[in-house]
Amino acid sequence: MTPTAASVDTTSSIVVARNTARRGLVLCNTSFNNISLAFGSNDAVLNSGVTLLGGASWAMNRYQFTTAEVRAIASAAGSNLAIQEFF
Repeated sequence: MTPTAASVDTTSSIVVARNTARRGLVLCNTSFNNISLAFGSNDAVLNSGVTLLGGASWAMNRYQFTTAEVRAIASAAGSNLAIQEFF
């Protein structure tokens, strides 16, 4: 459950691996750029689906619970996404 971060670029990539032991997940965009997320094997599409503006966060709850991988794409290369996963 150690906090981590991912550098998100302008192409869709996996930022959180699939984890069947996951019980919670919080993602926080600590950059000034937009970061869009996709869940499972779908590629993230910029400004589509769950999109975090600079400073915004997304927290998994019982209605959007998933153990799938999370993919992200950003409006500018090197955008920072803070990650806290709970087991």
